Amino acid sequence: MTTPTLREQPPATASAQGVAGLIGLILVRCIVPIWITAGAATKLVERSPKLLPEHLRGLLESVGFDLHVALAFFIAIEFAAIAVMVLLPRLARGTAVLMLLTFCLVLLYEMFNGNVTSCGCLGSVSPPPWLMLSIDLTLLILVVALPVRSIPLMNDRASWALVTLLSAVLGIVAFTRVLGGATGVTVVVDTPTQDGETSATSNENNGSPAVTLPAYYSINTSDWPGQHMSDIDLLSWIPNLPDSITSGKQYLILYSRTCEHCNELLLEYFSFDPPAPTTLVAIPENKDGFIEEGTLENPCLDCGEVELPIGVDWLITPPVVISLEDGVIRCAQEAEDYVDPQCLPWHGF
Repeated sequence: MTTPTLREQPPATASAQGVAGLIGLILVRCIVPIWITAGAATKLVERSPKLLPEHLRGLLESVGFDLHVALAFFIAIEFAAIAVMVLLPRLARGTAVLMLLTFCLVLLYEMFNGNVTSCGCLGSVSPPPWLMLSIDLTLLILVVALPVRSIPLMNDRASWALVTLLSAVLGIVAFTRVLGGATGVTVVVDTPTQDGETSATSNENNGSPAVTLPAYYSINTSDWPGQHMSDIDLLSWIPNLPDSITSGKQYLILYSRTCEHCNELLLEYFSFDPPAPTTLVAIPENKDGFIEEGTLENPCLDCGEVELPIGVDWLITPPVVISLEDGVIRCAQEAEDYVDPQCLPWHGF
């Protein structure tokens, strides 16, 4: 009885494996690095904490992380991963899998917690999380499934030296640029007080009424009810509020002029004869100001309108509906739902 011998693979099979290996090589050392570079570079240009996924941002704030530092750190990690994938063939595939898997888990976390609008992955023009997840998951499956042909560019020592240098330089650039934009703005603000008067914070340098606002500001409305509006930092920073804001029943609504949910809420409950005087507070879409394109017509003709100061990253999910009675907050709700509103007591909700 003869022992069967291993046969050489047919040329067609060898050719197919060679093609698969080449595709895997291009994917791991070209396509995935370019994909990650697009996100890192966009975040580096815009350098706004808004680009951190919404619920991840809340998690970081809850444990005391500065969001600018967190953003710079994540950008630096992405640049380091790109350098590894391009210059270290033996680690390229594992690094691609790790980065794509992390992206997928973060996106799943965002979607599980209700974020279906934007993840900030590609800056302010990011597609919805489900679309980013489909792209990242497709890339992840391909990276895992395809073999990767190894084509080293240089010896290991030189590769490691170059990766270390690039990671250090790009990390310094990321931190310098992001933290360089972490500056607040000084504005003149009249603050409503509990007696209905207005007061101003004085600038110690020149005596002029002014207050210095932080580089970014996020809110948690859960502990607002029962407090006077003058005790809430955000509300004390709103300029040009009407003198009557602390008299009787009032609505104060923070909204974005490009927000469809805000427009639907105003159209449904405030387009005709609202039951209480209503003041709208427009939130700048970015730190540099308001977006002109895509603005929606304001359906509340009887509402007064003021604007939050420009120069701050307002990390707020509009609309924020606040009901006031003699300046005291009776209810406050971020991301108010127009279908089932939680904070319209003067409407009967």
